[in-house]
Formats: sequence, structure tokens, C-alpha cells
Amino acid sequence: MNNSEHFPFAVRPLPYPAKGLSPYLSARTLKIHHDGHYAMYIQKLNKILECFPQYQKLPLEALILKQAFLPDEIRNEIRINAGGALNHMLYFECLTPAPKSRLSDEFKKIICDNFSSVDNLAELLKKAALSILGSGFAYLASDMSGKMHVLALKNTETPIEERLTPLLPIDMWEHAYYLQYQYNKKDYLDCIMNVINWQRVEMNYFSR
Repeated sequence: MNNSEHFPFAVRPLPYPAKGLSPYLSARTLKIHHDGHYAMYIQKLNKILECFPQYQKLPLEALILKQAFLPDEIRNEIRINAGGALNHMLYFECLTPAPKSRLSDEFKKIICDNFSSVDNLAELLKKAALSILGSGFAYLASDMSGKMHVLALKNTETPIEERLTPLLPIDMWEHAYYLQYQYNKKDYLDCIMNVINWQRVEMNYFSR
């Protein structure tokens, strides 16, 4: 386990140039999102844990799962910042420069078994995203049996809290899209489907 996996947590660099997702996501939008919002969750989480060495060896997943065992004075802030850090880390890793990454035949069959088609999964993800009032994440997740689920989660909630494996998050906080798309959430969602890193989503699924 390296230092990015427990205290002091590190901001993982973008796995592509900031302009790599253009025109679907602009370099300015991506840099503000990654260098500002994602980094802020990491910084706040590290600041909280400075005074609690007994929790410094826990990875993000454990900090989220063990909320009930955390002291009252840090429980809510850990929930917010650990969840925000994990969601953003996975969000950036599940995007890739166009053209679209290819699904393996095996993974495509699994998606089709769960949702009839890849296009239907995309529509369900967009529908879940548009159902979020305020901030949150639409998620593709899987349970222990491998069954897939589409979720609409508020704020910095994660599938981990529902004992599900997070596979693909779609960020619906305004900072993810507003500079480029303003109130046109549907345009943002249509465009982001062009830069999904399905190979990474597949890896998340098979490593659950």
C-alpha cells in the first residue's frame, strides 16, 4: 500500500492531459475540478486525520465503511471528505480521451445481461443523473454476486455505504459541468458518454 492509499492521502494526477477530453470537457473545467475541488477533499481529510493517528492507516474505503466507529467530532467531516475524495478519484480515472474505449466481449455481455444493451445502460445512468436535485453522483455499481445497479446518490455518498462496489461515477455537482454547459445538464451527460473509460470500468468490476 502506498501513501496515496492512506494518510497522508495524495491527489492522484490526471491520467491524461487536461485538454485530452476536449471538446467534451474543456481543459479549464477539468483543471478547476481536479486541482481545486478534488484536491480540497484530500487536503481537508488529511487535516482532520493529523490529530487522530489511530485512523491514519485506514484507506478511503475503510474510513467510509467504519463511520459508526469514528468519534462524533470527526464522523461527519470524514464521511464528507473521504466520500468526496473517493468519488472524484474514480471519476477522473473512469474518463479517457476520445475515441471511445472498447468494451471486451465478456464485459459487454455482462452489461447486456443486466441492462439489455450498453445504450440502455447509458440512458439509465443519464436518467439517474437528471433525477438528482442539487449535488450528487449517478453511479454504476455491483453487488457481491456481480449484479449491476444504477444509483442516484446525494452529495458525497458512495456505493460503499450500501455495500456495493463502485464502478463508474458521473459527477453531477455544478463544478463538474457549469463552466462549459451552464444549466444544460443533458448536454453534459450526452457528451460525457463519449469519454467513458470502459476498460477501467471493467477492471473495477472484475477486481471487486
